[in-house]
Amino acid sequence: MLNSINMKEIAMLAGVSASTVSRVLNKNGRYSAETEARVLEIIRKYDYTPNMSAKGLRTSRNSFVGIIVPDITNSHFASLVLELEKAMFEEGYSCMICNTNENALLEDRHVKALMAQNARGIFITGTHIYEKTKNIPFIYLDRRPRGYHGNIFMIESDNTMGGYLATKELLDMGCKHPAILSAPNVDYNQRARFEGFKKAIRERGMTRGDYDIIDAEDTLMSTSEKAVMDAISDGVRFDGLMCTTDTMSAGANVGLRKCGISVPDDVLLTGYDDSPIAEVVGSGITSVRQNLSAMVNTAVSIFLSMLEEKAPEQMLYSIPVTLVKRDSTQKRSMK
Repeated sequence: MLNSINMKEIAMLAGVSASTVSRVLNKNGRYSAETEARVLEIIRKYDYTPNMSAKGLRTSRNSFVGIIVPDITNSHFASLVLELEKAMFEEGYSCMICNTNENALLEDRHVKALMAQNARGIFITGTHIYEKTKNIPFIYLDRRPRGYHGNIFMIESDNTMGGYLATKELLDMGCKHPAILSAPNVDYNQRARFEGFKKAIRERGMTRGDYDIIDAEDTLMSTSEKAVMDAISDGVRFDGLMCTTDTMSAGANVGLRKCGISVPDDVLLTGYDDSPIAEVVGSGITSVRQNLSAMVNTAVSIFLSMLEEKAPEQMLYSIPVTLVKRDSTQKRSMK
C-alpha cells in the first residue's frame, strides 16, 4: 500500500538517521554512495512516496511548478507542455498547467494564483512581462512577451530562420509569385517569421510586386481558411503559400480546395511547427520543426541553476530549427 512505511521506519531499516533519509530524498549530499543505495532500495521496496504537502508547509516551499500556455488544444503547445512536464517530473516536481485562451487578464490571474500558492517556479508562454515574482525562477518560453527588454530569461526558436527556410523551399521548388499567410498582430513570432520570408525573397532579387501578403486575425484554422478564400476572391494570385503555423496551413489548404485550387499541383504550401496536423493534412505539409526537447532542456537547466542561486550563462536562447519536407512542396518538374 502507498506510504505504508514512514521516514523513521525507513531510517531504522537502513540503519541510518531520519535526517540522512531526508538528505537522500532531497539529494542534499553528506552521505556515502553505499548509504544512498541502501536507502533507495528500501524506498523502492516499500513504494514510499514523500508527503510533499507537509514538506511545503515546513519549508514554505512547494514541490510544484506552474506552466502557463495560451491554448492547450493547439498541438504545438500541448507537445511543449508534455515535454516540460516529463522533464520536471524527472527532477522531482509536479506541474500545475494553466491555459489562458490567449486572454491577458486570465494569464495575470494564473500568475497571481501560482505565486500565492508558493510555486517553485513558473514557465510561461504569455503576453506580459512580470517584474515582481518573489525571486522565484520565472522563465519565458516560445514567444516573446510584449515590451521584451532582454532582462528576462527567454527561450525561443529561431523564428526568422524558420520563416526563411519555409520560403526558400517554395522558391527552390519553382514558385514565381509566393505569398505569406500570417497573423501579425498575435505575437512576436509571427513578425519574426515574416522577416524570414522577406529575407528569402530579397535573396532572389524579388521586389514587393513579386509577392503577396495575406493577413489573418488569428492563427485558427477557420480564420485562415476565410482569409485565403477572401484573398482569392479579391483577385490575389500566388503559386506558393508560406503559412506561419501549421493550423494556418491546414486552414489554408481547406480554403484553397474550396476555391478549386490543388496543393501541390497549383499551389505549393508550407507550414510551421511540424505538429501532427502537418502529417495528416492532404498528403502531408512541409513544415518547420521546432526542437522542443532542446527548448525544454534549456528551460529546466535555467530553473535548476536559479534554485541554486547560480546565474545562467545568458538571458536569451535561440534554438535552431529544421525543415521537414513533405508532398505539399513536391517539385513541379517531377509531376
